[in-house]
Amino acid sequence: MKKENDTSGWPVLHQYFRIDRASWRELDTASRKAAIEEFRSALAQCGSEEGMQFVPMAGVAKSDFAFMAVHPDLSRIQRLSQQLAATEFGTCLEPIYSFLSMSEISDYMSGPSDWAKQIIEDQGVAPDSPEFAEAMERYRQRIEKYAEARVHPQLPTDMDIVCFYPMAKRRGEFQNWYSLDVTERKRLMGDHAKTGRTFAGRVLQLITTCTGLDDWEWGVTLFSHDLKSIRDVVYEMRFDPASAIYGEFGEFYIATRMDPAKLEETLCL
Repeated sequence: MKKENDTSGWPVLHQYFRIDRASWRELDTASRKAAIEEFRSALAQCGSEEGMQFVPMAGVAKSDFAFMAVHPDLSRIQRLSQQLAATEFGTCLEPIYSFLSMSEISDYMSGPSDWAKQIIEDQGVAPDSPEFAEAMERYRQRIEKYAEARVHPQLPTDMDIVCFYPMAKRRGEFQNWYSLDVTERKRLMGDHAKTGRTFAGRVLQLITTCTGLDDWEWGVTLFSHDLKSIRDVVYEMRFDPASAIYGEFGEFYIATRMDPAKLEETLCL
């Protein structure tokens, strides 16, 4: 559970599966019915567990079933995977992709000097004025709220389309993100973030870090009400130099949030 002033990120797991239909059909009708009830119960239990954020999903195109889980305790995330795999239906699920990461506060998040510069230069507010102090306090509160949302995310419950993809920054001979000065990297990411904020209300984005945990550097999870918003935000953000010049992307996985009560109907079992 979250502790006061805790800046430690939470483990985040994405897993995607294909159903082994041949193995599933080898089970008799009674066994299949019992397996559905067992798996449905396991999903419902995970979804109602205190401290667990669990999103069961029906995969589109690249997978049949998937889930995303967030929990403060890595050992609980580990047991979750085994808990589902140990069910009768779980033995008929073939893992095709998994991604372990953790929530974090961005290295490029703006600080007091950045706020002051924007207030003075962009807004024309004198640094010794009451308006300046008020504006700085508003920035502080906004950034504090943003940082808390990044390190201790609360997944949306009203957005049914979920997109996940891994990414990294390029380390090529001519374009190497990490050879750039930190000030330049921060500026580029600031511009990139501005593009993302234009989709507020349409898309909720969770960035998690996986350096040392996976072959990539970050995982990106996008939640939305509609597929076009997912397409639009990825398309628009790729024009930013931080992405167009320095971004590298893995496969994209699209899924829809699944109601455990409709497991049989949704997965055509």
